[in-house]
Amino acid sequence: MKEVPLVSVIIPCRNEVKAIGPTVKAILKNSYPNIEVLVVDGMSEDGTRDLLAELTTQDKRVRMIDNPKKLTPFAFNLGINNSKGAFIQIVGSRNVLDKDYLMILVDALQSFPQVDCVGGDYQHIADTPSGQYLALAMESEFGVGVGNYRTMEGNCLVDTVGVPMYRRTIFKEVGMFDEALTRNQDDDFNFRLTKRGKKILYVHKAKTTYLVRPSLHKAFSQFFQYGYFKVFVNRKHKRVTTSRQMIPPLFVLALATMFPLSLFSRRVRILLSLMLFLYVVLGLSMAGKRLRFVDRVNVLFCCFIMHCGYGLGYLQGIWDFLVIHRQPRQEMQRQTT
Repeated sequence: MKEVPLVSVIIPCRNEVKAIGPTVKAILKNSYPNIEVLVVDGMSEDGTRDLLAELTTQDKRVRMIDNPKKLTPFAFNLGINNSKGAFIQIVGSRNVLDKDYLMILVDALQSFPQVDCVGGDYQHIADTPSGQYLALAMESEFGVGVGNYRTMEGNCLVDTVGVPMYRRTIFKEVGMFDEALTRNQDDDFNFRLTKRGKKILYVHKAKTTYLVRPSLHKAFSQFFQYGYFKVFVNRKHKRVTTSRQMIPPLFVLALATMFPLSLFSRRVRILLSLMLFLYVVLGLSMAGKRLRFVDRVNVLFCCFIMHCGYGLGYLQGIWDFLVIHRQPRQEMQRQTT
């Protein structure tokens, strides 16, 4: 690597006292030599701010920036506006980067000038039994869809990536993150990026872990928000940004329609049984060949929770944004923690 440009690592954070320490320390131990770390905290109330204050005194590369609006897109924009780097690295407060993650992505951007965004392999970890099955569900094609970056096994161009690194110049061309989006602000930004003919590269060799939600309830809320705000993004761009997003709402709509009708129609009961049979067979076969049967069943159940959460959120979004043309509901503006 000929040049060693400054990389600004931006971490949106709120009430993550258990996760933020390992996240920041992994970045500081990264092999890339020229970084600044901006933790944009949404006025945490769980001890996170005390921990961050300690980290800033231990290493001058770390800065804490207040985010009074508390939500992720405001944190992204505050971080970018207060940063100095030629490359902008976005890191979630639950992500832990491999020691060469930054080096690999900087090398990719320098090697491929036609690429404006790169991201690496997402490996899910958990600290609860439910979380362990959720982690497996979020890494399966049945859980998140074929073509999702979470399931890729080799370098390729994609429509979005997790834990992305951007060229700083792209924000002048595309604009900043949409602050109306509590969720999916990265999908929206990356869609705007690719719409302009820019390229996003998935780099499999760059590894990061992600601490999944500890419970099914929190995972359901997280995916409900994903589905809800995906419709908001679609309305903004006047098109469906990916085809795979349609499957969960269609599945939920089919269930909601066919269950009551099956009480009166034998034909509907047969169709419903066939649909559920195919869902279970596909889910069990794609849940992981090396898993025990009981573990596959648990992974399938987590996929069902994710699909129902996303699908119901999507249908709520259709009603709110396309039927009655309202802005996002106040309760949906609260970030799931």
